[in-house]
Amino acid sequence: MHSVDTRQDGFTLIELIAVIVLLGVLSAIALPKFVDLKKDANKAVTSSVMGSFYSAANQFHLQWIVKGQSASITVAGQSVPMSSTGYPDRSTADSTGCIEIWSNIMDSDIDIVVYPGASSVSEWSALRFGPACVYINHNGSTFSNTQTPFFSYFPSTGTGAGFNLD
Repeated sequence: MHSVDTRQDGFTLIELIAVIVLLGVLSAIALPKFVDLKKDANKAVTSSVMGSFYSAANQFHLQWIVKGQSASITVAGQSVPMSSTGYPDRSTADSTGCIEIWSNIMDSDIDIVVYPGASSVSEWSALRFGPACVYINHNGSTFSNTQTPFFSYFPSTGTGAGFNLD
């Protein structure tokens, strides 16, 4: 007599449901971590750009000292206005002047507009706030002064500070 093997290989419905539930729980735990990575990346980019910006401003300051402390210095055929203390300055006292400073000292392809600009198009915007220029990395998002990473620059001292970077 032949024995008929009625056993079938595969997973039971209970096993499949358990795996689906387990994957759901893992994704609910891991997904917020990946969402925060974008915010962390924006903060890291802002911190890096801020460091590059201040380094460039200091290089211009050194050139200003070496070249005799004139009202402007020429770099690569371009005249850059300098503050009375020797840091890159702007020719207009508005947000467009802040973009002028950025363009004069940053050798980058970062798109920057006057704030409030086309936040869905541009990654960065510039804003004049009192004596400071503020550079905002909104990366297409609406600006929030408690969440959006940004930094300031004071042409009179060549200093500034970063905000929302931690």
